[in-house]
Amino acid sequence: MTRDKPSSGRLKTRYTLFYVLSVAALTALLCTNFGVIYTLALTPPDEPEMMMKLVYIVMVAGFLVLAAQALLVFTRILAALGRDGREMERLREQIDQLSVYDELTKVYNRYKFDSVAQREMDNVRRYATPLSAVMFDIDDFKGLNETHGYKTGDLLLANLARFVGARLRKTDYVFRWRGGKFIILAPHTDIDKAAIMAEKLRQIVGHKLFGGKIRMRLSLGVAQCRGDDTVETFLHRLQSALTGAKSQGRNRVVLARS
Repeated sequence: MTRDKPSSGRLKTRYTLFYVLSVAALTALLCTNFGVIYTLALTPPDEPEMMMKLVYIVMVAGFLVLAAQALLVFTRILAALGRDGREMERLREQIDQLSVYDELTKVYNRYKFDSVAQREMDNVRRYATPLSAVMFDIDDFKGLNETHGYKTGDLLLANLARFVGARLRKTDYVFRWRGGKFIILAPHTDIDKAAIMAEKLRQIVGHKLFGGKIRMRLSLGVAQCRGDDTVETFLHRLQSALTGAKSQGRNRVVLARS
């Protein structure tokens, strides 16, 4: 990008120079034409045909200069439209990113969850493959914010999302739900394997010092999708499992078994 700016500036300077020269040339041709016609009107020459040819030549030259100006302006318009098109494409991509990813943590946001969950639940019904989810929440995240500041709290969320995401399979999905709450959607995974994954996350997060000084604890709820589940009922059982982990003393994994 930095190398494009000088070339763009040079191109703009050339356009300006060409345009100024074309205006000067057109002005000179108009003045010449006016002078010839004025001379013809005041003192008609013996051979007016030669003077008229000169007038026509000047007029043709003027039209050529006007055509060059029009081409120059048209080129500038096309270049501007190209820049606007690229900028619109960039903004559209940015909007698409914002509509899918959480701006702070860079994982999927909760609005993306519905479409992904619905697709994976359709696979459960179609192919009878297991699908489980883990909802986890940072214990006393409000206290961490009050103690260390909300800016540090944001950094903790971003670091936690990156830390967790790096320890999941490529087929798993991570969503930020709200506050310090996240959901992991694990296709082809039954509830027992999801519980093992959740317990491992609880332990490794609990033993890590984020920022070299802050320790976080997680409460986790685990549920497996049933064939008759909707996104709402699946989420309800997942939330109930997390609520159970909170009510049983936090820093634990609770399963919502059918």
